[in-house]
Amino acid sequence: MLKSISSVSKFLSLICLLALPLASCSSNQEKAEAEMPNYHINFSETSHIQKAHKKVLIISGSPRKGGNTDLLCDEFARGAEEAGGIVEKIFLADYNINYFTEADEQRTGDSAHVAQDDAPMLVDKLVEADIIVLASPVYFMNITGQMKTFIDRTFSRFMDIKDKEFFYITACADPAESTADYAINGLRGFVMCLPNPTERGSVKAIGMGRKGGVKQSQFMDEAYQLGKKI
Repeated sequence: MLKSISSVSKFLSLICLLALPLASCSSNQEKAEAEMPNYHINFSETSHIQKAHKKVLIISGSPRKGGNTDLLCDEFARGAEEAGGIVEKIFLADYNINYFTEADEQRTGDSAHVAQDDAPMLVDKLVEADIIVLASPVYFMNITGQMKTFIDRTFSRFMDIKDKEFFYITACADPAESTADYAINGLRGFVMCLPNPTERGSVKAIGMGRKGGVKQSQFMDEAYQLGKKI
């Protein structure tokens, strides 16, 4: 009898020891979830902006004017204009945009608009737009330096870029869609930090390494049709 009680006691002790790591893991997971910032992007195939003529701002981060990503931007613009949008395309390489510095971190309120280069003027356009198209080819499994530098320069006003709808455009030489996703996720990382963004769709032009190769592809029509959905 004593032997039986001893065996049961050892068994219960073993169960308790096994349960401790599980309880610890559960506690750590709950802590991690509680500490995780609530980043979120809404998704909608239709627009929630009730305006007849929406302001559409296309940011082309391609270093090649007339490159595949840039051409897709033009097709999106054509579709958006036909849908009644007031469209403006910004080719970032045409502007003087300096790297983010410690001084930019200190710029808030009126000081955020001090024109050191073209960035404050371009950020104003983001704030004023209803719909924003972010476009970048895939460079070393990421967005281009032009686009990332511009995104960094929104720091002093990024909380003013609120309630916007976003489209993404990218092109890459690799035929795998997963490669295009690297650039999309780079753009999405910026968008998810903004107040109440809504994602509307994307164009991933894969297998398009040669400049202008996208002209005869189905991706041009995809960009055009996506623009018509603004």
